Amino acid sequence: MKIYIDRTHCDLCQSYCDRHVAKLIRSPLGEDRPCIQSLEDDGQLELTLVVKDGDNQATMKLTEKDREIMGLEGLSPFLPWTAAGPGASAAP
Repeated sequence: MKIYIDRTHCDLCQSYCDRHVAKLIRSPLGEDRPCIQSLEDDGQLELTLVVKDGDNQATMKLTEKDREIMGLEGLSPFLPWTAAGPGASAAP
């Protein structure tokens, strides 16, 4: 599954976003928020997040272990423009 998130579509604080994404990656089909731009069944076992935040964009492929970790820590620690994280790669 691939999820497209645009953090500029939500005016809530970053900590709320982190908690929401943590919940989202545990249950992708159970959430609907303004930041979720689309869900795509790409046939892959890994969950792919495409995150846009202003001029920044990152694509992260998450294994089950990555999802467990991000489910506890939230999204922000893994975004390359906030902190270096495993599996994160900046896209132009």
